[in-house]
Amino acid sequence: MRGVIFTILVLYEICGAFPQDIHWNPEPVIIKNGISDRTVYDISSSKEGFLWLATDEGITRYDGFRFRNYPLVTSLDSTSMPLNQVVKSLDESHDGLLYLQLYQGGMACFDKKKEIYLPLHFNKPFNIRGIQDFCWNGDTMYLATTQGLFSSTSQRAKDDKKEIVSCTMEVEPLVKGNITHLCADGKTNLYLVIDGDRVVRYDLATGKTSLLQQGNIVNRLFLMNGYLWICKSWSDLVCCDLKSGKERMISIGTIDKVDYSTSFITDLTYKNKKVYYLTTLEGLFRLEFANENLSESPYSLEAVVQNEGRFGLCMDTRMMSVCWDSDQKNLWTSGAGGGIVKFDISNNMYNRVKQEFKSQIHGMVEDAKGYVWLVMNDGKIMKSTTPEFSINTSFEVWTKSSDFLGHYHIYKDKNEKIWLGNNHGEVVQIDPATDTKESFHLQTKEGEKLDVAIYQFCMDSRKRLWVATSHGLMQVDPMTRVCRKMEPVNEKIDDVLSVAEDKEGNIWLGTNKGLKRLEWQGEQLLLAGNYERENRLEESAVRTVFVNNYNQIYAVYLNAIVRIDGRDKEKFESIYTLGNGLTCGHVSCMVDDQVGNTWGGNNVGIITIRNGGDSFYNYLSAGGCIAVCRLHDGQLLWADSKGLIYFDPEVVKSNTGSQKLLLTDMEVNGESIMAGETRNGQMILSSSPDVQKELVFNSDNNDFRLYFSDLCFETMQRKIAYRLLPEDKDWHVKSLSEGLGYNRLPAGKYILEAKLIFPDAKESGTIEIPIVVKSKWYYTIWAYVIYGLLVTALVVFIFRRFRVRDIRRQVHRDREMILKENLNLEKMKHEQKLEIDAMRNRLLTLFVQELRTPLSLIIAPLKDLLEEQSLIPHFASRAQMAYRNSLRMLDVCNQLLAIYEQGNQNEKLEVASYQIEKLINSNLFDYRELLKAHPITFQFQKRIKKDLKCYVDKKKLETILHNLLSNAFTHTNYTGTVSMTVCETMERQMHYVTIIVEDDGKGLVKTTEQLMDDKVLENDIPSVQLGFTFMQHIVEMHHGIISLESIEGKGTKVVVSLPLGKTVFENDPNVVFVNPDTPKNGMFESQQEQLLADMATDEILKQGVVVPAEISMPEETKTSSVTGSKKTLLIVEDHKDIRLYLKVLLGKEYNLLMATNGQEGVDIATKELPDLIICDVMMPVKDGFECCREVKEGLETCNIPFIMLTAKVEDEDIIHGLEMGADDYILKPFTPGILKAKIHNLINGRITLKQTYTRLFTLPGTDSVTEKNEVDTVKDEVEVEDPFISSVIKIVEDNICEADFSVKKLASEMNMSQPTLYRKVKQSTDYTIIELIRGVRMRRAAVLLKTKKHGVQDVAEMVGYNDIPTFRKHFVDAFGTTPSTYE
Repeated sequence: MRGVIFTILVLYEICGAFPQDIHWNPEPVIIKNGISDRTVYDISSSKEGFLWLATDEGITRYDGFRFRNYPLVTSLDSTSMPLNQVVKSLDESHDGLLYLQLYQGGMACFDKKKEIYLPLHFNKPFNIRGIQDFCWNGDTMYLATTQGLFSSTSQRAKDDKKEIVSCTMEVEPLVKGNITHLCADGKTNLYLVIDGDRVVRYDLATGKTSLLQQGNIVNRLFLMNGYLWICKSWSDLVCCDLKSGKERMISIGTIDKVDYSTSFITDLTYKNKKVYYLTTLEGLFRLEFANENLSESPYSLEAVVQNEGRFGLCMDTRMMSVCWDSDQKNLWTSGAGGGIVKFDISNNMYNRVKQEFKSQIHGMVEDAKGYVWLVMNDGKIMKSTTPEFSINTSFEVWTKSSDFLGHYHIYKDKNEKIWLGNNHGEVVQIDPATDTKESFHLQTKEGEKLDVAIYQFCMDSRKRLWVATSHGLMQVDPMTRVCRKMEPVNEKIDDVLSVAEDKEGNIWLGTNKGLKRLEWQGEQLLLAGNYERENRLEESAVRTVFVNNYNQIYAVYLNAIVRIDGRDKEKFESIYTLGNGLTCGHVSCMVDDQVGNTWGGNNVGIITIRNGGDSFYNYLSAGGCIAVCRLHDGQLLWADSKGLIYFDPEVVKSNTGSQKLLLTDMEVNGESIMAGETRNGQMILSSSPDVQKELVFNSDNNDFRLYFSDLCFETMQRKIAYRLLPEDKDWHVKSLSEGLGYNRLPAGKYILEAKLIFPDAKESGTIEIPIVVKSKWYYTIWAYVIYGLLVTALVVFIFRRFRVRDIRRQVHRDREMILKENLNLEKMKHEQKLEIDAMRNRLLTLFVQELRTPLSLIIAPLKDLLEEQSLIPHFASRAQMAYRNSLRMLDVCNQLLAIYEQGNQNEKLEVASYQIEKLINSNLFDYRELLKAHPITFQFQKRIKKDLKCYVDKKKLETILHNLLSNAFTHTNYTGTVSMTVCETMERQMHYVTIIVEDDGKGLVKTTEQLMDDKVLENDIPSVQLGFTFMQHIVEMHHGIISLESIEGKGTKVVVSLPLGKTVFENDPNVVFVNPDTPKNGMFESQQEQLLADMATDEILKQGVVVPAEISMPEETKTSSVTGSKKTLLIVEDHKDIRLYLKVLLGKEYNLLMATNGQEGVDIATKELPDLIICDVMMPVKDGFECCREVKEGLETCNIPFIMLTAKVEDEDIIHGLEMGADDYILKPFTPGILKAKIHNLINGRITLKQTYTRLFTLPGTDSVTEKNEVDTVKDEVEVEDPFISSVIKIVEDNICEADFSVKKLASEMNMSQPTLYRKVKQSTDYTIIELIRGVRMRRAAVLLKTKKHGVQDVAEMVGYNDIPTFRKHFVDAFGTTPSTYE
């Protein structure tokens, strides 16, 4: 009986002695970034600490932050397409090379330092695809092939300057057969699988084999800790004790929810001699034995990751490989769906409580007995069942919280009492010692309950309970429960989100307007601190205020944390932002540990900062940590989105356990670079980055980023301090995962120093990496040497060249001086010739213009004589002859003016579209009088469409037409026949309008150039075609054609053809397209229409002779329509004979005033105020333009009609005269009848206008109806005549009742100055503005008096008079009778 009991006790102790791994349920970290699209078949840890992965594209190295991929691309032969090879497994040899087992069969070798694949060369013909497995036993590699088991020794060699791995194999296999799996014990035994179902041991010493097991198909074979593990299909795992020969069957199919058909084992590893991890297509399993005697010890087998997984993560459960890192206590697995998974099995990271909660934890505290109280989001209050805290601690709903309603916040005061506050203003006090509770409501002074949200409690050192609420800050007496709202006098705060007391008794508030501090001034409460504005921060809500053991105040904003030293409360000591020391925002809780570090929980996980540190560190990414509590034993208890986790901050894994820092990866111009790879003509890395001694970059690769790793594979954030000497003197700190980037460094040599910074402020050793940045080739020393040599050679060359040139200059200097003198002489002669020609042209032009004045004195009297009916016939014939020759002389003058004033021949054409018919007809009008006075038969034919248009320069074409007709009349001596034909032709596939002018002159006609080239006698000079060169130039500018044909005795023919289209001018830089000209004054258009009627073009075509119509004064204008005295004319003319002729012509009808220059004309006009002024242009002292301008600008003379009578016939002069204010512009010689008609019309027009305005102000009739109609009629006439005066009269009538209505106000209403208004009114009505206003007032007064409804006093006030005598005087002046006697 005692033996049985003893046996039971031993078994109990054995079962109870199972090691309890605190990570019964380790949380995985899934890493896919970089290999998410690849299947990882094997994981292995190298001697350097890197993690190597066998993938379906080759192999990959992982340094904890980045993946560095090495694709394996091979082909079967030269004709096959290169493909990525799938690597099934990998193993590291004693010489540091990686040997790879390919999934399709075969092997490969990889040099980790040089990052290249090395081909395997065997010493005999061998099918490398037949290799199915391999293993190392010492320095010998054993190959499991389809032909048997072979031994091989390998070493590096070179073949044709290429590195290879030379493998020396035995000739005969050690064991024959199809060897599928192989492993070795490192001594004298090999274990292999033959033909897939026989497990055999091979003794290397004796060369004998022994059968260990035969049966089912063997899937994998492992040798660990003296035990041979045989993985059979599907779920059987056989453990063989190699010492005792015992076997033990372990079946995975016995586990719940495991599919037997898909659970075959893919890999196996061990943590220690009792704990093993195995992977299957159903997930990851943990196999734990009670003792080290695995063949007999009890065991437990549980799934760590199975099916959809218990972590709620996107993890593929089809596990392909597993690897145990004994140094860092990490378990690595890989899945078929891509990526790798890390399980932290260490006991110093964190622990998770097993219990799962239905609602998220909102807050928690630990009472004096060690019980932990939890506040849940659903309003429940939970309490731990035991005072000792572990992963097995369970929580139950507190029995006395069934009546709790709302969302509670929890707080433990210094008296170990627990306070709860909900979102309705209810406060609950719990005494954990007695397990009792008391509740009350926050109230106003009047006793009214407050429905507010309670955010936080704080019990200060004076036993006052401060409550932060949505209604502001409340203070509660814990004993009496009396509440009062704390209202600072200097600022109002609506929301107080947090409250805390520092070590000096100051109360700090986190409000919706930032951080505040309470201060007392007597009985008044003040809010101190304007921290945000003083530190240029945005004024935003402070969600958490925390005071640590060093009296440092932390204020948490949304994405920033500030720290204030309790000894200097007026400023921020440090500001941590996302770009400066803060890893992530949204910190919701903070706590101190026992070693001086401050911890915070945020939406990502847990962060920490050491006292006085410069930045926070990420410790754990465990989801949103919103509550924290420090337990009595110093452990930190956190509430995250999954439940409760805890850890001891004194055993933080991120300590100085890893002191190494390696350069693991590099990017150049944004792309990762491998050893031996060429970028921009440079091989940057000759080996792996971690063994590269020096980094050299050329100018095109001067944009690089270096990545470092400490190969710790930790979750907690590590940081790196670095500086680049000699550029940097201070150290810079950043996260280790970010890398160090440099761009466009100046050429030179640098030293990059880097070291690890740990959260406890300790540092690792400093590594130094030499960096060389090369300049561009044209900045190197050899380039500068070449530059120097080139400059020297250039200087020598230039010196010699200048010396030779100086000699040549000395030789040719005299010749050059002679040439220069000759050139200057010719230049001076040419300039003198040009000056003489220009002066001659100006003199001739002035002469011709002056010639028009005496011609006026000849033509005008002759015209008058020829109109006399009583003229003697013999004298009439002589007068007719004189009149013809005078017109001929006038035509010659016009022709000479057209030639001498032709202007600059290089000016641009101003082209527009014109109707050819109208343009030619308008030019024929100029020859009306000439054709009338001479017996010239003129024939004009038009064979064109009526609306045919052509793009021409109007002025230039008028010059051509004038020149053609004038020369034709000259050739015929004004007695022959001249014909002009206009037709449309086509030449060179272009449409032209052609003008043909023919005459029957008997003489031979030549151009001036032909006369200069031909030798003719002085008495035998032929007729000359004047201006032909100028016409030819104009026609060529129009892209036209001109020709001259003259036959002696027959006549002369000139043909001008101009293109019709616009396209010929579009690419011509000397052509400018303008709008067609319109008449500048309606006077010229009416004259042309009158003359067009007189021309009787149809009669011309029928008879061949132009018969001009007589221009005579209308009968009604011969007798002046103006009664009374004669009008006064002022004649301003410097020519004595013209003045005499005008006196004879106009003296009978008008009183004449004479002036000999412009200044004298202005003076006489100002003094005498004539009715009309006739003025010449070219005069001494002051010309006619200035005279006209001053007369029109004068207030008294601006209304006098002004006619310019001049010999200046240019269009510019006519336009200028009209712009100066002239009413008409008449050219010399002039027709007397036209001049007299225009004088009569201008004077009568002014008189009629004045009479119109006079009727407006005259005395109205007796009939009131007639009066109104009369006034309206006059107003209509005024409005039609001059809208300006109508506007003035309307404004005066609208303001007629205002006594203070003045000229200034009227000018303001009209938006013009007073002088301008005075001048325009005077010019339009011949009244001053004051007379106009007074006339309107008097007429209104007369109309009102006529109605006999108002008295004189009332009428005076109604028309704007306050002074009756003044009104009476003005009324008498206007109507000749007093207002009282007016009827």
